[in-house]
Amino acid sequence: MNRKVYQERRTYLRYDEAHIIGYLNEEELENYVPEATTHENDEEEDEQPVAWPKAYAYSGTEADGGTVMPCSKQDDSGELANAIIRSRYSESQELAIQRHAINGDYEETPQEYEEYNAWCQYAVETAKEWIAAKAVA
Repeated sequence: MNRKVYQERRTYLRYDEAHIIGYLNEEELENYVPEATTHENDEEEDEQPVAWPKAYAYSGTEADGGTVMPCSKQDDSGELANAIIRSRYSESQELAIQRHAINGDYEETPQEYEEYNAWCQYAVETAKEWIAAKAVA
């Protein structure tokens, strides 16, 4: 998992015809101070970086903190939500979790269904936020 911090909030971008790159697992950071950088030919650090009043961290599979996900209808919140769900659960995993819930197999250890359900709710809310942000932009 890769983590990257930005000064602005990120949503998703078109990756190709059938994929998006989405920025998931957002962390809002107050008074974030970026790490000091060095130049290739200079061992001294640059000046002390200035704190960002607000920053946003994302973690994902890509170096920029994003996650590439299959999604052909990139302006549809349902398709975006499904892409987010699939970034963590395959269709067969999702069906197995639902079967266990229907059959009452979670009486002793309900956390798997609770985690799955929380991720699905996160996916729906995030997809709606992404669509709303794109409409404003």
